[in-house]
Amino acid sequence: VRTMKLYHKLRLPILILLAMLLLTSATIVSTNVSDWIVKHDQRLRETIHTRPTLSLACGFFLYLVLSLIPGTAGKSIVVGWFFGVLRGMLIVNISMTIAAIATFTAARYLLKDAVLARWGRYMGPLNAHLAGDGATYLLTLRLAHAPFTILNYAAGAVTPVPLRTFWWTTQLGLLPGNFVFVFAGTRLPSLNELMDRGPLALADPWMMTALAATVCIPWLTRLLLQYRKRRNHA
Repeated sequence: VRTMKLYHKLRLPILILLAMLLLTSATIVSTNVSDWIVKHDQRLRETIHTRPTLSLACGFFLYLVLSLIPGTAGKSIVVGWFFGVLRGMLIVNISMTIAAIATFTAARYLLKDAVLARWGRYMGPLNAHLAGDGATYLLTLRLAHAPFTILNYAAGAVTPVPLRTFWWTTQLGLLPGNFVFVFAGTRLPSLNELMDRGPLALADPWMMTALAATVCIPWLTRLLLQYRKRRNHA
């Protein structure tokens, strides 16, 4: 619970830091190294265009592996940058759901003792909510961008949630956030555009709107959850 609160507090500063890093990267593209990067960026995009099936399979496999590693944020933006919205969403949502099911299953049948030893004392409230209305609460946590890996392990090791319920709430709950991140990636300029226009190439209103939505969606979800709680207690 404390980890989730810390995550939400740090979310906006992290997004600001990412924006600053993007602006910094735009100033580097004037070096000779940037010519090499741009050349390979264009080659990769050409490969994705000319060999779509192989590229989709490679992107899916790489994203799936990275989704199993905690702390690998920003993947969806990169996928959107290279693959676009439709193929990007296909890669991101399916890969994340499979990764979530894998960690959920591992926590339930292989790592239960280790997970309980690490996070068990924090899981009382989570268990209580899931016992009352597991599907709705899990869906809300996904929409609110609860830490992906922690929720997977906690739901598997601590709660009695069925795998089927975990699967569909994950698949559905990740859709809005994944779409926003993938769409933001599609609005990022290519490295060639960064060379031509510099930092101004990043001043895209749609991308800024998408980044703002990543903050607003969890906030609105929490407001709706609080409203629902007040109605239930009324």
